Amino acid sequence: MPDRSPSRFLLISAIGCVLASAGAALVPVVTGASQAFVGSITTSGLLGLVFAARNVQLLRAQGTPSLPPAVLTTVFGIWFMLAPLLYTGVGFLATAGTQLAGTVIATFGLYVAVAGLAGERV
Repeated sequence: MPDRSPSRFLLISAIGCVLASAGAALVPVVTGASQAFVGSITTSGLLGLVFAARNVQLLRAQGTPSLPPAVLTTVFGIWFMLAPLLYTGVGFLATAGTQLAGTVIATFGLYVAVAGLAGERV
């Protein structure tokens, strides 16, 4: 029976996206950002969390990344990097926290997506 487990780094990358998605959803709430920003990012963060968690679930079950949740996780990361620039009254901490979470999600989400494209356990 072949080993179906992904590499440790690949799994940690996917789990990091889950944690960063949760962080992105919480940062605007705890930093007192504008209501519009809180609503948008918290909703996006929860939805991104669903895809990031599904990415981990499929990665553990199949041993290789599944492209749809990996790509959607990356898209949410890009959104978290750009969103603070589109809203007014966000504040420094909410901007920095959301963009940091977005950078982590986009970077490691893209790594998982590229590994999925390559069909590897990297």
